[in-house]
Amino acid sequence: MIAPLALIGLISLPIIVAFYMLRLRRRDLPVGSTFLWQQLVRDVEANAPWQRLRFSWLLLVQLLIAAIVVGAATRPFSTAQSDLAANVVLIVDTSASMSTRTDDEDRAELARARARDVVERLPEGGRITVVAAADSATVMVSETHDTDAALEAIARIGPTQLEGDLTDAFALSSALAARDSDSTIVVVTDAAGDELPATGVGAPVLVERVGSTDANQAISALSALRRAGGAQLDLFVAVTNPSAADATRRLEIYADGALVDARELDIPAGQRSEALIGTVPAAAGTIEARLSGTDALAADDRAFAIVPAEQTTRALLVGDGSAYLENALALLPRLELYAVGEGGYADALDQADAAGTPYGLIVFDGIVPEDAPRLPALYVDPPSDGAFGSVDGREEAPAIDRPDPDEPLLRFVDLSSVHVGRARQVQLADGLRAVVTSTRGSPLVAAGDVGGSRLGLIGFDLDESDLPLQIAFPLLTSNLVDFLLPTAEGVLPSSMPLGASLAVNVDPSLERVVLSTSNGDRTTSAELPVVGGRVTLPAADAVGVRELRVADDDEDPERAGALLGSTAVNLFSSDESDIAPGDAERLVEMGRVTAGEERPAQTARAEWWWPLALAALALLAVEWLLFHRPTRRSLRRAFGRRPQPLGGRAP
Repeated sequence: MIAPLALIGLISLPIIVAFYMLRLRRRDLPVGSTFLWQQLVRDVEANAPWQRLRFSWLLLVQLLIAAIVVGAATRPFSTAQSDLAANVVLIVDTSASMSTRTDDEDRAELARARARDVVERLPEGGRITVVAAADSATVMVSETHDTDAALEAIARIGPTQLEGDLTDAFALSSALAARDSDSTIVVVTDAAGDELPATGVGAPVLVERVGSTDANQAISALSALRRAGGAQLDLFVAVTNPSAADATRRLEIYADGALVDARELDIPAGQRSEALIGTVPAAAGTIEARLSGTDALAADDRAFAIVPAEQTTRALLVGDGSAYLENALALLPRLELYAVGEGGYADALDQADAAGTPYGLIVFDGIVPEDAPRLPALYVDPPSDGAFGSVDGREEAPAIDRPDPDEPLLRFVDLSSVHVGRARQVQLADGLRAVVTSTRGSPLVAAGDVGGSRLGLIGFDLDESDLPLQIAFPLLTSNLVDFLLPTAEGVLPSSMPLGASLAVNVDPSLERVVLSTSNGDRTTSAELPVVGGRVTLPAADAVGVRELRVADDDEDPERAGALLGSTAVNLFSSDESDIAPGDAERLVEMGRVTAGEERPAQTARAEWWWPLALAALALLAVEWLLFHRPTRRSLRRAFGRRPQPLGGRAP
């Protein structure tokens, strides 16, 4: 028993019996005869004080109810061997894939149920820490012996739209395990692609894996580009189907809230379908792509894009003339493109500077100038050393190595079917990083900052590859130009990742700004203070469009509500969209336990007060049914025999 003092309540049993033995006091009255008062005399005898106790079903039921209630209050329990240590760290995955929900599966509720089971298996006298983990870790309750507090913490845990990253959660668990050698880490997750730390933890890891379905499709790419002149928008949309079955989904495109396009997309299992849409009005400011209908994960069925403003930069293409490269650059509305041969390069720069219209970007196609410009520059197939590094020869038929799926310069770019005839072997200068490499390690695409200027590199001749023939080429070109010439929609970038905060500069005269977040159906707003002309935006936790506006200003009411900037927040995560439960073994392997080490078994305590409480409630209902006269009469009428008609039984 956990609470033996509750046995004091057993004194209620003799008290109940005493009530049955005591009589009510009656007032004596003289009468002429007792012949007609025999029943009254019997009542008087029955109510004599401290009469002999007679058997009564009602007394028996009441004594049983009292005894059971007292027994439940003592919180009786039985013991069993537990697979958990005395110190337990319970990690509950709350990443986007954990919000998977179908008619047969609610992954978040399954996770809470498994977490409650872990609490019930906690060894006697054990401690538990409950951690909610998405892209970071949040401690819900720390090292408590109170299982009720742990259960309340679990009830508050819900899924998010954030990408999964268990690095922080495991780091916290490792620190707690280091303080107590008798520790176990339990992870409740679908194991669907969460990021893990590079090193293990100093305690065994148990995994409670949840989920079964993989039925999901996702918008994995959305990009709006203005054609040259800005007269029309081209919208690129990609929809992936990570499930094991082919799917057909209806894609709807909204421009500033109005439906402008709808089409059916057939997406083979494990692949993606792409669409280039040219029906979006040129004046649109916000684009939303939506998969109509429902699937298991709703967060990736919508995506937003902020249409870039019409800002132009003079760009100079230097080379013998590549039609592929020239066309790709000319399609970018933000570039005002000029071309010149190698011999006219220096004169073109001087003339532009003299006219007060300098170039903002230089693209060298198969050429490396003697004097590198102190401007953003893109080098394509450089034949000799330059600001980007040194050239050490050629690599024949390089195979493209698998790139980092989170690389921003490869956003929406699929290079899996690209072939390159030969490429330069380049040793990159300090400040540049390889974005795409060959399997032998040669950088095929690189970018970075050298000497205060942003540089890009394509290490092969476009005419010696099939890259210009694929949709990846204009997207890669656009991403490289965006890197070399970063833009922003007002004070905000055109897009922000989920879970990332941002500090931006605003007018120092402002005291407050309003940050609103909208996903098309619901809008939330919050006021943020401006300190020294700088405001910090909290991390975005949901897909949608965020707008930063001037708050109400008594001194200058005319500028109240003025738009300072807009940004789009999307869940473009292949790991989270692939909701099929993953391999739990890679989580188990995070536990580092010495080979052959055996941890002594722990004793777990299984309380069973609640069945006693249910039994007491059932007996109370039986007492009411059996000894409440109106109820008994109703039951007799409902279940008793119906009167038979005279003359025989009714047909």
